[in-house]
Amino acid sequence: SSSSSSSSSLGGGKGGRGDVSVSFSSFSRRRRKKSSHFRRRALSSNSSSSSSEVNEVEVEVNERAKHYFTKDSFYAHADKLYSSFQNNHSNAKKANAERFCWDYWHVENQYTQLRTPAKEYYYEGEILNEFYAKFEEELLKYARENLALSNFTPIWMSCYVDGMGQELHADVPHGPLAFVFSLTKNFDDSDDDKSSSPSKCGRYFRGGETTILRPERANYWQSFDPTEIVERTQLFEEIEPKFNRLTIFDPRLPHGVREVKGTKDVSKGRLVLNGWFNEPAISCQGGLTIEDVGKVLDAKLDLLYEELETLPAMIGFAALRMEIEAETGHVDSISWGADTVAPALSLRDPDEVTETRDVVLATIAGMMSECVFPSSKEKSSICVPFVFG
Repeated sequence: SSSSSSSSSLGGGKGGRGDVSVSFSSFSRRRRKKSSHFRRRALSSNSSSSSSEVNEVEVEVNERAKHYFTKDSFYAHADKLYSSFQNNHSNAKKANAERFCWDYWHVENQYTQLRTPAKEYYYEGEILNEFYAKFEEELLKYARENLALSNFTPIWMSCYVDGMGQELHADVPHGPLAFVFSLTKNFDDSDDDKSSSPSKCGRYFRGGETTILRPERANYWQSFDPTEIVERTQLFEEIEPKFNRLTIFDPRLPHGVREVKGTKDVSKGRLVLNGWFNEPAISCQGGLTIEDVGKVLDAKLDLLYEELETLPAMIGFAALRMEIEAETGHVDSISWGADTVAPALSLRDPDEVTETRDVVLATIAGMMSECVFPSSKEKSSICVPFVFG
């Protein structure tokens, strides 16, 4: 089997005029009743020298963009990273070199936290901690195979104790998706009752959630309801820094870290590894090589980009995953590993936003489902990035 990636055929649909009607010649369209999703059936006649058959692929397009999501129990050796940190910091009277790593980063009215480059922290002399090295490998593997992003920025280790947090901000230039991996254990392991108040159950602090503006509130009047009482939970999504949780989100949305209140002990604070995924690139795992994939996609993407030029302009990022049959080379299934795509023009009607996304993403999925790849000895998975705007 092979595992490879290439940025030579990077998706980058520009989007064009918004007043052009689109004929869905390569797939039929229907809306599922009483459902918030749309479904496409892509029908393509794939012929070879000996036979001709119809390959049916069912594709579901999300009603709304998915601007944030979590992967719990992400890394099998998270406890090893946590233990290494605790060995360095749990004894406050021990003056070991690792305790002097922190940059106290304070920007008035914006950021207050402790931070240090994660890779440098996990070096043990001249040797990188094996469990940290494996963490980076797992993170990169996930990004390539599911997000079509082939790299990430240098990772920060950040710690927050009493009075620390981040006010709302948007750090767009670093990459299309940001990530936060939590090494936080906000409780006393020896305490069996963790359901009551922090002071009674041994929780070390309150706050520390990753706070993200709900995308439907970014255009406030679009979803305005004069009968609704709007409070913080309606405006922001708050994601708890649960141990071994990977949070991935769209950094274009205003986000921050809710102020930590409680412990002043670094060994008991909000501890995370954070950075940004970047460098969109086609990836391939399984029987096919990246050269096999490139030859097929180059021709198809040229046609797809021409079609996208006729559709409404969009902004955002999407990663399309395709599962490929080994013997026939047909596309067996299609799914979206990432989807932060939204219309470039502000649309007041939420249904119009959904329909616009539906047209563009269904066009991508429908045309990509027509691809026929060379036969191989085993099934393959391909992930293709599309960058809009």
